[in-house]
Amino acid sequence: MILVLTRRLSKTVRLVIFTILCCILFLTANHIIKSGILTDSWDFIPSHLTGDKSGIPQEPAKPDAYAIHEDQRPLSDDLKYERQVKLHKYFEKVFQHIKEFSPVGRSSKKYGKGCRLDENVVGRPDSVDRWDLLTTKNLGQCLEISKSDRDMLKKKHNSYVNAISLLSLPKGAYQGRGIVTVGGGQFSVLSLVMIKMLRKLGTTLPVEVLIPPGEEGDEQLCKQVFPELNAKCISLSDVLPASVISNFAFKGYQLKSLAIIASSFQDLLLLDADNIPVVPLDNIFDAEPYKFTKLVLWPDFWRRTTSPIYYEVADIPVGPERVRNCMDDFTPPSVYTESSDLDKVPLHDLQGTVPDVSTESGQILINKYYHLPTVLLSLYYNVNGPTWYYPMFSQKAAGEGDKETFIASANFYELKYYQVKSIPGVEGYRIDGNPSNFRGVAILQHDFREDYKGYMKAQTHAKEKYLESATLDPDYSLEKLYKQYFGNGKGDDIPFMFAHCNFPKFEPWVLSARDDLIENGHHIRSFTSLDKLQNFDLELEAFDILNKYICQEMVEFQYYKNLSVEERTKMCQYVKDRLRFLKETHESATNAVDKDNR
Repeated sequence: MILVLTRRLSKTVRLVIFTILCCILFLTANHIIKSGILTDSWDFIPSHLTGDKSGIPQEPAKPDAYAIHEDQRPLSDDLKYERQVKLHKYFEKVFQHIKEFSPVGRSSKKYGKGCRLDENVVGRPDSVDRWDLLTTKNLGQCLEISKSDRDMLKKKHNSYVNAISLLSLPKGAYQGRGIVTVGGGQFSVLSLVMIKMLRKLGTTLPVEVLIPPGEEGDEQLCKQVFPELNAKCISLSDVLPASVISNFAFKGYQLKSLAIIASSFQDLLLLDADNIPVVPLDNIFDAEPYKFTKLVLWPDFWRRTTSPIYYEVADIPVGPERVRNCMDDFTPPSVYTESSDLDKVPLHDLQGTVPDVSTESGQILINKYYHLPTVLLSLYYNVNGPTWYYPMFSQKAAGEGDKETFIASANFYELKYYQVKSIPGVEGYRIDGNPSNFRGVAILQHDFREDYKGYMKAQTHAKEKYLESATLDPDYSLEKLYKQYFGNGKGDDIPFMFAHCNFPKFEPWVLSARDDLIENGHHIRSFTSLDKLQNFDLELEAFDILNKYICQEMVEFQYYKNLSVEERTKMCQYVKDRLRFLKETHESATNAVDKDNR
């Protein structure tokens, strides 16, 4: 009707009517936002559990659908209090369900005599000779869990999933974009180094640092230093009532899952405090594939060794079809599968399973609106991780902990995610110059944006080359395919985004006490291939930061409060000596080229 009328009106009248309508819409929307920002709920979990997936955002929300959550304007004190009250009520119920439906007892971590997982199974495409260890039969011969315990675990898992489906998280509980990490103890020191590195490279995203219960006390850091860097300390009390905090003993890997729910951000990068971004990150939330999947993960070095028992416990049907070959999920399986007998096919190449390779969780990109189910189920897995789920997910593999809980949760709910295909790189040095004695000091993870471009090229090529009914191709090679689209198989071609510096960490007291990174009385460089990091002298920057805040400005850290004067003097002398050495060798280090092709 409006269209009919406007055709008969003059341009001036039409303009007046249009202006009035815009004003009315603006005032109405403004009123709704101010008065009702916290009243709506996210209700897509229940619809998934009842079989109706229409309530789950199968495609990530369009920008206008969640723009309100990306508003970086600070909330008023009243809205902050209202949001905290609602979050307390919500997560009190979540943890009531966790307590009620957590499995009893704990895994004995006993492994069957037939278990062949005596060492890690490498995920590189040229390491196929050991992939036969990953069949359903072989993985099922490892971790032993009795039938009664499996039934109990399954019942508890199902009850928790059903219980959280009845909860509704207030809309607007999380807003904006940012980075979150876990501080406390030595990790407060490491988080300062990481945040300063972010700013050095131009990242302006706000940062929140979770200080775990019992590790408070870094007042100068939280109230003075961090605010100057657009960072702040947060607490579990922001989202959890005191009764929950006092009744649960949170520690270790569990804190990362808690940092996700404690952070105020809707879109966030969860980053380990010892994980240093080596490129600017401001546009990561606007890049593919994150815009589409709302969850991006990075790989570990190893293939997945999750027990078949997990799929029984989570009631996830496995098979009957093969759907991939390790990280190749774009070539039709008929091209590389010789027969319909799947007994020799790795378990995690089968339909329904969590895909290879295993996950390294030092960095996770996630949207808590779209992936709320993932967040809540991973929380359950992490609370019960040390007792049951960590050994079930990893079965002796290196890095047992929270690493598989996030991807397993997304897989359970059949929500979209993207795990980077490019294998991690390694940075380090030759001990005493011995070519055969390499010490790795950092895991290097690739830029997910460039990796995804390679993946899309591979997908397009597979569609052009093969039909869905394609037959066995004797020339198919996963190794060749990987090298063509993701690099040389050594992890060097696609640019790196993160350097996870955990062997050793940039923590000066431990380094100085051990005289680490010193050979024959002289400091050495632990990062010897700076060309991999776009010639960013990460080591030099780290010790410049440590020297400034710990030794010059004497920022007080709880972690160092019990050091004697002599110990602090020794620590700072180590920092100053190392900083001097790194400055002296900076030019030669940035001009060096990695010839080892590690």
